[in-house]
Amino acid sequence: MNVPTIPQRANLVGKMARYGSLLLLMLVLDARLARADDAAEHACDTVEQGLLLHVDGTYGGYPYSVLRAAVLGGLTCPSDKLELQAFGVIAIPPPHMRITVMRPVGQGQQGTISAMLYAQGRFVIGERMSLSSFSRTQSPASVKADISLVTTNLWRDLGARITHNKPIIP
Repeated sequence: MNVPTIPQRANLVGKMARYGSLLLLMLVLDARLARADDAAEHACDTVEQGLLLHVDGTYGGYPYSVLRAAVLGGLTCPSDKLELQAFGVIAIPPPHMRITVMRPVGQGQQGTISAMLYAQGRFVIGERMSLSSFSRTQSPASVKADISLVTTNLWRDLGARITHNKPIIP
């Protein structure tokens, strides 16, 4: 039988501690990232029961919290008569909106924003656009205007369904 010596045991314990702590760190970070992507926030609370907002994506290596703050700062809610009427049709239970911002790391890289609205378990409407040239070269705070534009277009297109006698939920 081969019994390890005391130095061999110490080496084995050291390896277990090092790899165990690395494994624990990976599990903690993985759980933290999952919560960031899965977290939903209440938004547009002044309209009916509001909506649940999900934010994901990356913005050139900035932390998720910075991207989330920029999205919350740029989000627009339905405001004109047709938009509010269309929103009222899908307001119970509160709809979900997913906004995804993707801006790769690197100078001159293109990026995109997409906003998708879901209600009653179904896809309702979506908008997608490229990041403006200003947003591509600045910090995440600069993406607020792009977020505002994409969500304003989404609400306007949703309201247009009333004008064209189309169903709100296709």
